[in-house]
Amino acid sequence: MCDVLDKVENRGIAKGIAKGKAEGKIEGEDTLALLMKKLFDQNRIEDAKQASEDKDYRTRLMKEFGIS
Repeated sequence: MCDVLDKVENRGIAKGIAKGKAEGKIEGEDTLALLMKKLFDQNRIEDAKQASEDKDYRTRLMKEFGIS
């Protein structure tokens, strides 16, 4: 009986992790979209290009715009 409960619990944990990853992915996409919008609104095309290729630069820009 305990094995069955362990399997059910593990399945629930796995589903929760998968759901969390999906939600995290959506949040990350939304954050990146917001950064790109702010850059394009200011006609900072070169910054947008560099941010798409350089994680450190993207992080600096997000701090600049107060995006977390």
